[in-house]
Amino acid sequence: MSRASFLYQTAVTIVGLGAWAAGFAYLGAFYSPLDQLMLLALTPLLLIASMFAQHFRLPSGLKFTNERLTFTLTDAIVLLVACWYGPGAAIVVGGVEGFFSSRRTVQRLSSNLFSAGMMSLVAAAAAVSLNFVLHYGFNENGAGAEHSFSAVALALLVASVVQIVANILFLSTLLALRHNDSFFNHLKDFLWTTPLFLPTSAVASSLYLALQQGVLVMFLLGAPILLAIYIGHRQYRDSVQKRLSFMEKSHQETIEALAVTINAKDEVTHEHVLRVQIYSAGVARLLGCSGSEIEALRAGALLHDIGKIAVPDYILHKPGKFTADEFEKMKMHTIVGAQILGRVEFPYPVVPIVRSHHERWDGKGYPDGLKGEEIPLTARILSVVDCFDALREDRPYRKGLSREEAIKLIMEGSGTQYDPRVVGTFVTNMPQFEAEIQAHRNAPLPTFGIEPLEELKEAARLVAPAAGLAESTDASAQASFTLRHEELKALYDLSQSLNAARGQSEITHHFTDKLNAVAPFDSCVVTLLKPGAGDAFVAHAEGHHAELLRERETKLGEGVTGWVLANHKPFCNTKPSLDLTTLPAAQAESYRTLAVFPIMRGGEIYGAVSLYSMSLAEYTTEHQRLLTEAASLLAAALASTRHTAQHNPEIETASEDSNQSPAFRHRRIEAGSPSLESELTH
Repeated sequence: MSRASFLYQTAVTIVGLGAWAAGFAYLGAFYSPLDQLMLLALTPLLLIASMFAQHFRLPSGLKFTNERLTFTLTDAIVLLVACWYGPGAAIVVGGVEGFFSSRRTVQRLSSNLFSAGMMSLVAAAAAVSLNFVLHYGFNENGAGAEHSFSAVALALLVASVVQIVANILFLSTLLALRHNDSFFNHLKDFLWTTPLFLPTSAVASSLYLALQQGVLVMFLLGAPILLAIYIGHRQYRDSVQKRLSFMEKSHQETIEALAVTINAKDEVTHEHVLRVQIYSAGVARLLGCSGSEIEALRAGALLHDIGKIAVPDYILHKPGKFTADEFEKMKMHTIVGAQILGRVEFPYPVVPIVRSHHERWDGKGYPDGLKGEEIPLTARILSVVDCFDALREDRPYRKGLSREEAIKLIMEGSGTQYDPRVVGTFVTNMPQFEAEIQAHRNAPLPTFGIEPLEELKEAARLVAPAAGLAESTDASAQASFTLRHEELKALYDLSQSLNAARGQSEITHHFTDKLNAVAPFDSCVVTLLKPGAGDAFVAHAEGHHAELLRERETKLGEGVTGWVLANHKPFCNTKPSLDLTTLPAAQAESYRTLAVFPIMRGGEIYGAVSLYSMSLAEYTTEHQRLLTEAASLLAAALASTRHTAQHNPEIETASEDSNQSPAFRHRRIEAGSPSLESELTH
């Protein structure tokens, strides 16, 4: 609750309850015991009538909010009391009705007292306007049963309008202050409720006329009228609610459709979304965010990266560092995401979250370079909790960080990347959030529309395009490029050296000896898979810290090399310490970049070659193309060795265990480029 909203509620409560106390004192001093008894007897009837309430959700523009307007049948009774007994009685009855009607829907004393004070003031305004019309319009003074029906009908109509207007003004002001929004926007949103109140004056006039004939007549005439109004309002409310349910269902389906789109581009797990929702909603509650902002965070946890559908796949799934141009394209996902969701009429402010979740507290973020409090609070919250949970999750190329390590990184970013207040609230209350997450572990996880992508059926795989298929080419042919003479010479020397090698051990030694001429490195490791076993071992290490690197154990999926072995894809230009786990931290940090390539031939993977550099800032595109060719040459050599070992194991054993002349120098190794030798001869 904002300070302005709190002050407004306090002022209305004090003034309204003061008016109620004055009216109550006036009843005790100037009303006869019989009138006091009648008003007392009217209280149970008032409370019974207030039980038949209808609750309508309030709109905000084209959307409906969680704010509700309560309509009861008691407004007509309050107007009747004002006409029959005067303003003092109406104020007392209106305050009592306001308190108990509020109590049924909200179990919060401050809200109940505000409602009582507000309805006391509304009743006072209606009663004063009624007396004004009677006095100045018809020259009839005082309260009671002596007024003409025409005077009463017109006075009650005016009082009913004043009652409606006062009600709307009080509520519009409250909501405008609560949501820091325009008063006139809320006033406009209340206008549709006006017809619901119009029968009030007619009912009050009928009750007044019937009461002139006696209490019994009033009940016989008033009960059917009130019942008819109640049923009409209920049917209208149900029809509105039905339409709202349909709209909300369509809205949820839209969110799930967008979630499917995200999953197709950038796989998201149910568990990650649920944790981020719990973290963000918890922090938002503690920081005083409104209900709509919390709902926006729940949606934002799922949809904040929707703009990645505009990012090319080769950038989105690039394993190494981005180039400047690639990062510019990646930054656009925040703007595209905001544009996509801006076309969906969300009933909560999710678009600012999507646009600003990569802004930084120090103003060095994107897309708008917002700084500090300029960044929407909801975006600041999501930035912290999403990063924390991403750090905790396992990635293909690294293990997730521990809870303490992730907290340390978030704390280090406090005041630069993240809002310190958000970080402090999140870290301080983390045990509470984790307990809530734990409570969800035994329950079925919501799907959020995230489902595995359906595979093509076998019949569909056999379908060819009308223009026919191009001839398939291997990866090296697809990445065709022009080599300089010195590069061709380096690859040719590597090919010849591998042709001359005997057995697996000699092949890997020759390969690392010649590889530095192809692409520079300070350390190089050749990791191979045992045939049929799936276990990986270091076949050879060259360069700095070679002895320590030979002791490395590599498991599929762990570290950068393990990721390459598991995914059969190269990985370049990331933090080398992620892969150099056997080295002391200081030595691992001395390396600046790495490049790891799978050793593959004919769809079969033999291992991976890993290069680590202390001097290079990155392995360029040219380096990576050359390393692809080199890895292809190594794969051909290893494949030939294994083929020979399978068909003539005695010769292979002899070549490995003796220094005899090479047994297999007659075999040829195809270079990655079919025209490699011909280019060298021209």
